[in-house]
Amino acid sequence: MKRKLFLCPFISLVLLASLNAQNNYKKGYVITNDNDTISGLIDFRTDAINATRCTFKSDQAEKTYYPGDIAGYRFSDEGKYYVTRDVTIDSIPQKFFLEYLVEGVMNLYYYDTTAKKYFFFEKDGKMIEISKAPDVERDRRIIQDNKYKNLISYYFNDYPSIVNNLNKMDFSQKTFIEIAKTYHEKVCTTGEECVIFENKHPDENTIKTAFSVYAGVQLQTYSLNSYSGNSYYILKGTQPVIGGKMKLYNPRWSKSFSLQLDMSFSRFSFSQALPYFLDGESEFKLKAIIITGKLGAEYKFSLNKIQPMIGVGVSYTHLLGDDSKFMVSEWSNSWQKYELRSPFVGCYLNIGASYMLKNKHSIFVLASMEQYLKEDTSKENYNDKFKSYNIVLGYTF
Repeated sequence: MKRKLFLCPFISLVLLASLNAQNNYKKGYVITNDNDTISGLIDFRTDAINATRCTFKSDQAEKTYYPGDIAGYRFSDEGKYYVTRDVTIDSIPQKFFLEYLVEGVMNLYYYDTTAKKYFFFEKDGKMIEISKAPDVERDRRIIQDNKYKNLISYYFNDYPSIVNNLNKMDFSQKTFIEIAKTYHEKVCTTGEECVIFENKHPDENTIKTAFSVYAGVQLQTYSLNSYSGNSYYILKGTQPVIGGKMKLYNPRWSKSFSLQLDMSFSRFSFSQALPYFLDGESEFKLKAIIITGKLGAEYKFSLNKIQPMIGVGVSYTHLLGDDSKFMVSEWSNSWQKYELRSPFVGCYLNIGASYMLKNKHSIFVLASMEQYLKEDTSKENYNDKFKSYNIVLGYTF
């Protein structure tokens, strides 16, 4: 049992350790402090990570740059552009790679710490910070931090076309880009247009979801333990299984790694005479609905359209059935209620592959095995054992 207890955590640790080493390289270039450009591949991560480092890979080597080591860097296809800037946050001078949104009479930058988002207007070398605290719930009400609107009203008080629309403005890149653009058009006397650096995913929610449905067969074994505790009788069967799962992932962090929430339904029905079990001729009729929930992690190995995958996590299986009974001829000729052991808590291992279709949809085949780790001695028939092996075909949309 101890070896089984260590099996699932060990697999999880090995998988997660490999995930931490994964990168998400995109075409791009770095800008040196001498204003030279070097093309190569850049690790495309979350805004919070991109603000603190740039992992660059060229034909020669791989190197990690930090704010100040280079003037900036840019992703060619994604359009995101980061530059080194000195800012003061919470009275602490700091240096970051800020995302460059607008170049004009007043430049605009963006910085996301996950916990809080910042916009910086830059004019004549001076940085103006405008930030917003996360919304909070209080007394069943959502309290929003709207102080940023007061700051915008203060700094752009002489420009009614900006201030008059404050009530319609949200705290987004799109809104602040429009403010910087409008200000440039009002102030610029040379006729030059401001430069809006292309960002193909402005204000994109970095946490994405995908949903799957599947159906297949479940191979079941329920091991009955005799009252003496010295013998088992194994009941085996095959039943259909259906289910669905939700995947949560962040493509900026890793396109291969995702969190999985899974729910499946099946049933079993056994009716069998067991000679010489429970100290005499006995017969069992067991019926139950099987509900299994899983929470875990999945990793896909991208090989063009075919993507092998492996997943691990914890599982919780509950058997719903109050129509299970048994009869022992040596004891009585009447049926007695049999309490199925439930729930079963353990871990699972998934192995399979998916095939990519159009519009990011896919079909997949998956084999799963569950290992239950702990016996609750307070439950009736706690020595009984249940195992299941699933083979399913599914569709992700």
